[in-house]
Order: sequence, then C-alpha cells, then structure tokens
Amino acid sequence: MSEAPQGRLRRLLDRPGPLLKQAPTAIALLVALALVHLVPGLAPVSETAVLTGTAVILGATAGAWALSARRRYDGVLVLLVPMIDVVGLGLFRAGTGGAHSLFGALVLLPVVWLATAAKVRYVVVAVLLSSFTILMPYLFAPPDSPTDWLRGVVSPLVYAAVAAVIFELSRQQRVRVEQAERLIADRTRALEQNAEMIARLRESEQRYRALLESFESLWASITAQAVIATDCRDTVEAWNPGAERILGLSQAEALDEVRVDRFFPADVLEMLGEEHPDLPHPHAPEDLPRGVRALFSRADSDATVDADLEILTATGITVPARITVTPRKDGTGQQRGYLLVVTDETRAVEVARMKDQFVGMISHELRTPLSAIIGFLDLLRSDPERPLAEEQREFVDIIERNAQRLLALVGDLLFTAQVESGRFPLECFDSDLSESVRSAVESAGPHAQREGVELRTELPERSVMVSIDARRIGQALDNLLSNAIKFTPRGGRVTASVRPLDGAVVLAVRDTGIGIPEDEQGMLFTRFFRASTATRNAVPGIGLGLSITRAIVIAHGGRMEVTSRVGEGTEFRMTLPMAPPTEAIPKVRIRAGRR
Repeated sequence: MSEAPQGRLRRLLDRPGPLLKQAPTAIALLVALALVHLVPGLAPVSETAVLTGTAVILGATAGAWALSARRRYDGVLVLLVPMIDVVGLGLFRAGTGGAHSLFGALVLLPVVWLATAAKVRYVVVAVLLSSFTILMPYLFAPPDSPTDWLRGVVSPLVYAAVAAVIFELSRQQRVRVEQAERLIADRTRALEQNAEMIARLRESEQRYRALLESFESLWASITAQAVIATDCRDTVEAWNPGAERILGLSQAEALDEVRVDRFFPADVLEMLGEEHPDLPHPHAPEDLPRGVRALFSRADSDATVDADLEILTATGITVPARITVTPRKDGTGQQRGYLLVVTDETRAVEVARMKDQFVGMISHELRTPLSAIIGFLDLLRSDPERPLAEEQREFVDIIERNAQRLLALVGDLLFTAQVESGRFPLECFDSDLSESVRSAVESAGPHAQREGVELRTELPERSVMVSIDARRIGQALDNLLSNAIKFTPRGGRVTASVRPLDGAVVLAVRDTGIGIPEDEQGMLFTRFFRASTATRNAVPGIGLGLSITRAIVIAHGGRMEVTSRVGEGTEFRMTLPMAPPTEAIPKVRIRAGRR
C-alpha cells in the first residue's frame, strides 16, 4: 500500500465520520434481513414492523451519509443517527419475535455509539431508548411467564451496564488522547524551541568567530602600545606585539610565568608604595611589591590609573612611559586580573625637552631687549632738558605698558620652562597667609574697581603661619584674583579666603562669574588651554596663569582643585600643608591650564 492511502486510512480511523460509525448497524441489518428470508425458522412475525424498522435504519444511514459529506463529525445532529437506529432496531426486533427475537442484541450497536459520546446525558438517552425498544413489545402482547418479564427487565440493565462501561472506557481513552496530544504539542514546541535555540547558537557562534577574528587582528595590529593582561596575582596572561617591541620580550617568554613587577624599576615601585601605602589588595601574593599592589588597588577602587612612570625593558634600559591600569573582568563580573596599556613616551619627552629649551632660549633672548626698551622709555619720560609733550607722554606710556605686558609674558614662559626642566627653586620662610591674601587683594583693588567688581576677604582672626615661598604664593594669588575679576561681570563679587583644615591651609578664590563648562574643567591646568566661555566672551589671556599657579602649589607639596557651574561662578582652592615638604622639589609635569 502506498504512503498516501495509508495516511488517508489512518486519518479515517483516527476520526471516523457518521457514515463509518453507521456502517456496523447497516451491515448487521442487511445480514439480519438475509437470515430472516433464508432461514425458515426465523420468519418474521410482523412484516410491517420489520419493514418499518428497516426503513428507519436506512433513513438513518442516508442521514449519516449526508452528514459525512458535509464533514459534520460531532454535535446533536450526528448523535440523532444512533438514536434513530435504536428505534429502528427495536421495531425490527419486535417484528422478528420480540422478546424471543434472535436479533435483540443488535440494539447494542447504536448504544455503543451513544456511549462513546463525550457527555453522560447521551448514555442516559441510550439506556432509556434501549429499554423502551426492549419493553415496547410487552405493551402490545404482555408475556405470560415470569421468565419473559425478567428478561425484559434484565436486558435494559445489561445494556445500561455495557453503556456505562463503554462510556468510562471512552472517557479514559479521550483523556489519554488529550494527554498524548498535549505531550506531542509540548514536545513539538520543545523541538521547535530547540531548533530555534540551535539556530541562534549557530548565529552567535558565527558572530563570536567573526568578533574573535576581528579582535585577534586588532590585537596583532597594535604595535605602538604595549597591551598586557595579567591575572590577579600579577602573572602575564596576554602579550601583544607592541609589548614585544617596547619591552623586548617575546610572547612565548612573557607567558612563561613572567610577572609585571619585573618591568618597574625599584625606585618607581618604592615611590608608588609610598604614595598609596594603605590601599588593600585582597588578590595580591605576599611577595608582590608594595608599589604594584598599590597600583592594582587603585584600579580596584574604580580610580583612574593613568601615570607617567619609567619602565624597565628586558635589556635593562629605562624608558619613560605613560601607563594606564584597569580591572579585567569576565562576563559574570568576576575579577580576572588587570589590563595594562603602556605607551612609549621617549619621543614625546624629547620633543617636550627641546620645546622647553627653545622657549627658555627665546624668552631669555627677548628679556634683554625688552629691559633695554623699558629703561630707555624711562629715560625719555624723565629727561629734564627735553620734556615730552602731553601727546608724546601718552605714546610713551602706551609703549611702556605693552612692553611690561610682553616682559610679564616672557617671565611666565621662563617660569614654565624652569618647572618642566626641574629647576624650580623655592625660598620658604614662615609667613602669615592672611597677610599674603591681604596684599594680593590690595594689589588687585584698582583692577576690580575698573571692572566694577566687589572684592572681599574672609580671613581668620588669628594669624596663619605656614612655611612658604611668599613671593611665589603671592604670584599664584595674583593669577587667581586676576582671572576671577576678568571673568566676573560688572556688579559681581570676588572673595579671597583662608581656612585651616586638618593640618593644612586652604586658600580659596571664589567669584560669581560666567563659570566653566564641566567637560572642560579637566583641561584647565593645561598650558595654553582656554575655556569656551573665555573665547566666547572675548576675555584676554593666553592660558598660562593656572598652569603656573598649579605648579607653585604642587612645588609646596599641596594640591589644586576647582569647582564651577556655568552662569553661577567658580571657586579655585589651593590646599597647602602646614609643614613644608622635606624632600627635594620633584619635577612637575604641567598637563592642565587656565580658563
């Protein structure tokens, strides 16, 4: 048998139609009719009843055929067919002998059909109809013997029991079919989900492979910087071509249980350890140098680690470098180690040194003729034999004023060159910071008056004695006050204050000026940097004042901070230690400028 007929037959048997269910009753009737006419002892007692019953069943069969043609497999109309069969078979039974009929058991066929219905009321209908058909002959010819009466009572009970059993078996079968269908549906959904998941996994695998190939290509192409991945115990786990070029160690050698601390000189490790002695590092082995432990601990504390340090190559040569350290975590957020990015700053340092030498040389060469110009201008102004006319005196004043501005600029350039070269001497003596502030405010008074800005001081009642270079601190205060006045509109206010704080002193200059955008505040101390608010409002300046001020503060062992909001004002704070630094003044790299 071919596959298609098998499929049709399976579907037909899985859900038989009314005609197929009617087929056993119709076939049984035809067989009964044949027996009645062929077997002499089975002659009907009532031709009318036999013919009527046969007609009823044939009508029910025609109805079953019509319902099947219309694909009606369920409902009341379908169940009317076996009900009509019960009546027709009852008439056929009455016509072939009634209680003594050989064909009384045929009534079970439609009863079975009704008993397979999903609702119990059809079983009750089947029992009532079968009882009626069995007892119907007794209405016209009551039996004489008790046996016949007993047969008429027991037979309906038997049919009822059979119907109940079939109904329960059919119900259980339906339950099992529903369970099987649900199970099949669940498994089908599971298979579909598995297929979708497999498809997604394949897509993810393809994307992962493409991403991995891109990462490996990118990793291999980074040669200008050394990128090093370590575990939590400082051991190298990844080493890019840039690390081979800068540090002089091949990848195979670096991955042979090499630790990162070997690339830091001893003095650098000692300096890092002294700067951050108390930072905890739970993953560090006991023999890990304190400097590396401090470096990793800062990265663990979400602090930005971006330092200019010297590193030690495999050949023993020290190289100036910028090092960035960040934590390295897996997809679950667990700590895997650290990622170090090392940039060789040898060329940048050399360029900066040459630039500073050039600036220092040019500044020195400019100072001499400027001093001569200013000196001769003074002679022109004070010559008693050839007094200047009023207009000539104004011209001389303009020349001198601009020469003094140029001389101040040359002085600033020389100062920054001294800072960059490490030749930045301090002459520290015990001085009263309150007096330094008063002097700076007094000097800035005429400037503030011209600009229409109110100048205030907030000083403690007692003197604040600190060991400082008073000239340099005065220079820093002058820079801050000059900036504050320039950036404060007419009618605004500038306040200079001194406040002791935990073994240190805070000098602050606060204004109610135009403010500085938050995204530009990190660049304020970079040389020649000017904030957008300065350029937009055409405030004069070249961007050296704040870098010089920060250098002075750092040289005193202090720190420089700024707080600002656009449209509300700015506050610069210089925090100086009460005791001067005991070590030599370190070289200060000026990375950040002014507004």
